[in-house]
Amino acid sequence: MKPVRILVVEDSTVARALLARTLSRAGFEVIEATDGADGALKALADPPDAVVTDLEMPIMDGYQLLRLLKNDPATAHVPVVILTSHSDAPSRFWGYRTGADRYLTKDQAQDEIVDLVRSLTDGGTLPPAPRSSATLGTTEILGRVARHLDATLLRTTFVNTLLERGIAATEFPETLRTVLATLSEVVDAHLLGIGVTEPQLVTLHCLAPHPVAEPTIQAFAGRLLERLPAMPGASVEVVVHGEREGSEVLGLDDLCTLELALHDAAGQLAILPRRRQEFAETSQPLIQASIRHLGLVLDNSRLAQRLRELSMLDGLTRLLNHRAIHERLVEEITRAHRYDTRLSVVICDLDHFKNVNDTYGHLTGDAVLQAAARAMRSALRAADSLGRFGGEEFLAVLPETDLEAARAAAERLRVAVANEEVLLPTGEAVRITASLGVATLIEVGSDARADTLITLADSRLYQAKEAGRNCVKP
Repeated sequence: MKPVRILVVEDSTVARALLARTLSRAGFEVIEATDGADGALKALADPPDAVVTDLEMPIMDGYQLLRLLKNDPATAHVPVVILTSHSDAPSRFWGYRTGADRYLTKDQAQDEIVDLVRSLTDGGTLPPAPRSSATLGTTEILGRVARHLDATLLRTTFVNTLLERGIAATEFPETLRTVLATLSEVVDAHLLGIGVTEPQLVTLHCLAPHPVAEPTIQAFAGRLLERLPAMPGASVEVVVHGEREGSEVLGLDDLCTLELALHDAAGQLAILPRRRQEFAETSQPLIQASIRHLGLVLDNSRLAQRLRELSMLDGLTRLLNHRAIHERLVEEITRAHRYDTRLSVVICDLDHFKNVNDTYGHLTGDAVLQAAARAMRSALRAADSLGRFGGEEFLAVLPETDLEAARAAAERLRVAVANEEVLLPTGEAVRITASLGVATLIEVGSDARADTLITLADSRLYQAKEAGRNCVKP
């Protein structure tokens, strides 16, 4: 059995000599290095059995040395002890985060360092380790140091770019597009894709940085979908960004997929590289090292979108709430003015709703509101917006709709509500009707505000009430 070799990295001549003497007396073979750079050269040239390093040193400090050693296959297994005068929490935290096996302050060193090093090296003796037959020169070792530092900087820069761009995106679909575009900057790929499966929706976004034939895109999306767990009844949304006019049909033999760790969802990243070997040697390790951050970006975006949606929805009916439907109307008025298109609104009020609450109770009243909301939503187009504007009052915003078409839409709403019923436990069916007022943007002038249009529709709603209810005005 040979003595355990300990590399001591310390820029203070006195401190280094004292530590070397202490370890030598305990039976260790000590190699001394005068700073972090010297320590890196000696460790990579002939890996020791353990390293004891200071933090503050010229050229390369202890943190940089530690990160370098832990990221090089030749020294990743070597235990490292930080021995420093810094006892503050941030220094200790960063030491462990960069890969230190133990963090010891110099006032503890005299009593603990020998036992600590012995425990990290299995008692102080080790069987002979295989040595490289090649002798590394200073230039080669410095080149390895530079490559590792460059790789670390590249990984850190890429992750930071990913996080910054992901946070800047305001909607989840935009986040997916942004993430794919960022990935395409470090991957030379025919296609990249992200698939996310949630209980009610499977979302697939694909990016073609270069022209790709449509059959290849479809096959790629299909393969990505196969990697995701099946969700019966969920709708599937596929969005393709980039070049779709290519003529070359590609095989998927080189397809690479990576699982994304997402909260309460399943995710997959798929990449079809243009050069498989180059991808495996350069881009794939970078992406694998960043995959956790990628999942974090997507989770944060999904959560932010969910919170935005919740802040816009009425808790009972799940329609847009008062603020959200008013904002939607303002947006549509602006759009109508910009593109010179028609716009109409419909205000709907449930007739004698107070009687429902008084007769059957508020739980039944809530059920009636929910049923009416579902019926009205199903009677409108996908481009239309519907919100709960008050207690039993609803506002529908109808883009590109003139007065005649708006009146027809309001009639559909009236019929939908009248045909709806809520069954009570007794078997009795509760029905309700609605009165509706219609107004168009052209009636209130080109500079009209949202409130002006709402006021006109509201006045016509009261005309419908006065006309006997369960009707549309005008």
